[in-house]
Amino acid sequence: MTSTTIPDTTTDTASAHERRLRGVSLIVGSVLIGVLIEGHVLAFYWFPALAGLTYLTAAAVSRSRGTLWAPGLIVLTVGLAVALWLRSGRPADSFEFLALAVMSLGLGGVLAAGIGQVRGWAITPMSVALSVLLFGAFALLEHQGIKPFAGHAWLYIALLGLWGAYELRPVRQP
Repeated sequence: MTSTTIPDTTTDTASAHERRLRGVSLIVGSVLIGVLIEGHVLAFYWFPALAGLTYLTAAAVSRSRGTLWAPGLIVLTVGLAVALWLRSGRPADSFEFLALAVMSLGLGGVLAAGIGQVRGWAITPMSVALSVLLFGAFALLEHQGIKPFAGHAWLYIALLGLWGAYELRPVRQP
C-alpha cells in the first residue's frame, strides 16, 4: 500500500516582518498608481498592469511562497494585454477584445500554475480562480458604468492601500 503525502496548500506562512514588507509594498504601490493614474501621467487602462506589478513586488519583497503570486501574474498579464490593445486605439466593445481578455486571463493562470509548480509555491486552484473571478467582476462593473467603480482609479487605489494597511496589523499572541 502506498502512502500519499498531501502537499501543504497554506498560501501564506509569512512572518510578521514579511507581512509588514508586503503591506508597505502595497501601500507604496497604491501611492505610485495614484500619482501615475490620477495624475494623468498614464491612462486609466494601465491600472490593472500597475496593480499586477504591485502584487508581484509585494510577493517578492516579502518572500511569499503563495500569497499574491497568482493574482500578480494574472492581473499583470491581462492588464498588459488590455492596455496595449486600448493604447493602439482599438475598440473595447468587440469580440476580439473579449477573446484577448479571456486568453490573457488564461495565460496568467497558466503562468501562475507553472511557476508555482516549478518554484514549489503554494499557488492553489482557488487563488487562480478567485483572481480571474474578481478581475472579471471589476471589469464588468467598469464596463456597465456602475458608480463608484467606473473610471475611478481612486476607489481601487484606496482598496489597495487599505489592504496594505491591514498587512501592517500587529501580530496576535496565542
